[in-house]
Amino acid sequence: MSSSGPGKVGWPTAVGGLLAVYLAGVLAIAIRPEDSNIATWWPAAGIGVILLALAPRRAWWLLVPGVGVVTAAANLTGGQETDFSLWLGVGNAVEVTVATLVLMHGRTRIPRLDSLRTFGRLVATALAGGVTIAMFVSTGSALLAGGDWVVTWRTVVTSHASAILVVVPLVMTPRAARSRVAVRAWEVPAQTITLTLATFAVFSPDQTLSIEFLPLPFLVWAALRFDMRTVSWELVGFSLVATYLSTRGHGPIGYDFSRGGLDSAQLSSVVHIYLLAATMLTLPLAIVVEQRTAALDQLSRSELLFRRNFTESLVGMLLLRRGEDTPFEIVDLNDSAARLLGGRGSAVGRGLAAYVDAREPLDLIQSRLVDGRLDGWKSQCGLKDRPGARLHLAVSLLTAEPEPTFSAQLQDISTEYEARRQLEAAEKLTSATLDTVAAMVLVTDLYGEVVRVNGATTALTGFDESELVGVEVWDLPFAPPGASGYPAGLPDGPFAQVGRESDVVTKSGVRYRVLWNTGYVRDERDRPTHVVLTGTDLTAERTAAGLNRHMLEAAASTAMIGIDPHGSITIFNTGAANLLGLDQQDQIGTPFLDLLDPAQVAERCPGATPAEQFEKLVAGLETGGESSARDWTWIGADGRPHTVSMTLSVAADTFAARVGYFCVGRDVTEARASQEMLVSALEKERLAVERMRRLDEAKNDFVSTVSHELRTPVTSIVGYTEILEDGDVVRPSPEQLPLLESIQRNGQRLIALCDDLLTLSGLDSGALRFERGAIDLSEIVRSTEEAVRPLLRNRDLEVGYLGSPEPVLVLGDRGQLERVLVNLVGNAIKFTEDGGRVDCRVSVHENEAWLEVSDTGIGIPLEEQAELFQRFFRSSTAQQRAIQGTGLGLSIVAAIVAAHGGRIDVRSAHLEGTTFTVRLPLARG
Repeated sequence: MSSSGPGKVGWPTAVGGLLAVYLAGVLAIAIRPEDSNIATWWPAAGIGVILLALAPRRAWWLLVPGVGVVTAAANLTGGQETDFSLWLGVGNAVEVTVATLVLMHGRTRIPRLDSLRTFGRLVATALAGGVTIAMFVSTGSALLAGGDWVVTWRTVVTSHASAILVVVPLVMTPRAARSRVAVRAWEVPAQTITLTLATFAVFSPDQTLSIEFLPLPFLVWAALRFDMRTVSWELVGFSLVATYLSTRGHGPIGYDFSRGGLDSAQLSSVVHIYLLAATMLTLPLAIVVEQRTAALDQLSRSELLFRRNFTESLVGMLLLRRGEDTPFEIVDLNDSAARLLGGRGSAVGRGLAAYVDAREPLDLIQSRLVDGRLDGWKSQCGLKDRPGARLHLAVSLLTAEPEPTFSAQLQDISTEYEARRQLEAAEKLTSATLDTVAAMVLVTDLYGEVVRVNGATTALTGFDESELVGVEVWDLPFAPPGASGYPAGLPDGPFAQVGRESDVVTKSGVRYRVLWNTGYVRDERDRPTHVVLTGTDLTAERTAAGLNRHMLEAAASTAMIGIDPHGSITIFNTGAANLLGLDQQDQIGTPFLDLLDPAQVAERCPGATPAEQFEKLVAGLETGGESSARDWTWIGADGRPHTVSMTLSVAADTFAARVGYFCVGRDVTEARASQEMLVSALEKERLAVERMRRLDEAKNDFVSTVSHELRTPVTSIVGYTEILEDGDVVRPSPEQLPLLESIQRNGQRLIALCDDLLTLSGLDSGALRFERGAIDLSEIVRSTEEAVRPLLRNRDLEVGYLGSPEPVLVLGDRGQLERVLVNLVGNAIKFTEDGGRVDCRVSVHENEAWLEVSDTGIGIPLEEQAELFQRFFRSSTAQQRAIQGTGLGLSIVAAIVAAHGGRIDVRSAHLEGTTFTVRLPLARG
């Protein structure tokens, strides 16, 4: 359905539209009956619908509230109560929104009022708007003013529906006047004046006759003669006058109202039913007349066009009728047909058979066309008076009633016929040529549709000619998946040539690489007529070239340089470009020696001129041979030297002719520097290890000497202290006994420390020898229980020992293993607070003997357990609690266990106790 209107308004128009809504509302309230608080007619609703329909949807958020505000303001201006005015403002905003949505449903532009279907949409719009506002106003009147809901609803729905139905068509009519019978200049003023006089006559004061029908014939006059815009404006004017005069008590309706026969609500309903009837009579009639006039105009234009096409056509045109004696009697013909048939006057009235030589009987063709068994007939015929001439004849039936009439078209194709014969001969020559060409050849028309393929195409691709001819070049079946513009596209201009490589996938799935060349075929006037695509199979060549290129480009860290016999670079791969920071293309053609350090070249080629240096460099290379790798200094683009391990070899063709040289270089700068650094570092490490070994030996000697020297006097001190305690020399007083016990206790600690140091020194130097024998670990547990019993004196600890019912035999030194267990149990007792528990158990797990010592003591923090078996290490918990110790016991234990081929594990945490597990291999029986 056609539509009109710009679909958008500017802000000045929007403001003007809101002002029009306000003024229309004020006017409607001003002319309402004095005893009614509801306006009789509300044209502001129609203006609001027009405003929203012309505006874009994004502007509705401002225009819809604007309509509500100006409506409320108009009611306030007219004397309505504030709350009722606000209620009416909201209702009017919702009304115009609903009505506009119905009018514009599925459209972005206002529909043109050019069909009854559109008129039906307009009626639906009016009803939707009227019903919506009637619901609001009736409810507000009942709640706020105590009015009758039904009466108010009936009054409002008719007033607003008639307003929308009358006002909205003003923007639904086309701007330009429609094509109708010419309207005289006096007719519009005469009709307008007559309508005005009839309206005022009907609605004049004290006019009581029921002649409301009198203006309707004049509105019908407008609908029959004038354009839709004029009709719409006359309806608006007529509605305003009829409403105003009726509310003032004029005319038959107003007279009845003024005499009390009708109340204001009934007056409004009757007036607007009258306006709705006038509108429903006028607008559909105007639409139907509009459609009829448009159809007649179209028919007239079609007839005029046919006549012009008939007389001015360059093709021969004939009008024929069924003759009584001769088929296809000529009634009329144009100039082109007259020239073909030899004269206009002599041809009229004669049969078509007098001029053309048809292959089929014309009377049979005529009867079949009349009977409907043939829709049309076409044939190539000869002319009887022009030997060799050929015509293309087409005959069709125009009408069968009242008399069968035919049209015929004649086209002289003599030239084309002769050209076709020549083309057939050329085609035979072309076919013979194409079939002898080894390359693929495809011929297409100017639109890319394949018209010919040669035998080589079928042989290579496996597709028959029937599978390729008629297919557009972009959809050829041998194109690889995802190809576009295949195989080479069409030339951009009539003199352009296109060359491109692409893949061809045969019917059996084999892939070939083909070079396509595309060009135009031209006629004798140099105009393009066809496109020829020639494909050359490059599969083998491209495979070899691709492998070489891939090999060169893949070596991103290896320089590969081709050199011609004169020393100029012919190939410069990515690896060489990456190594030196040079552009690949810029290096082609430059001397190879420019890459090398000149001083080094001069040193290794003494006495040679620059022209002779390259010859000396490649001297001695045999065909197929390669020089040994040698380090050379290459200079990069930034001037930085690179140490490159370089080899040179001869490049020769299949006939062993030397065609150049091939250089392979690998950057070894970092490798050489790393080697030197590694040698230096190894030497430093060797010296450091040797020094550490000497220091370790000196340390061991020192510890051993000091331990021996300390142990002798400490042993004497302890011995003499025992003599003093026993009273063999002098009986000590009670005050002296604690002092003597302290001397003895500390002396024993020093002796134990010396023993530990001597043991560690012996372990490190290898001087400490272990006895090897089968030992039952359960017996060691029992001896340990006796050894640590003095440590439990004055302590509140539970100590448990659990041996194995079966002997647990290991191979080792009994004394050293007892020392391991005594140290572990002693540490557990020392680091477990009173009230705790210590357990010692022996068990067998697979091929290992386990000695486990666990306690509920202070534990060892997880982060310190990695240093637990280092010499002189003491945990932070032991230091904080000032628990005495040297930090040598666990290191001695770990050394003894390792010497027995076992290992020791610890499981502990801060304040969560500790478990040491010694794992020793079982002795083999």
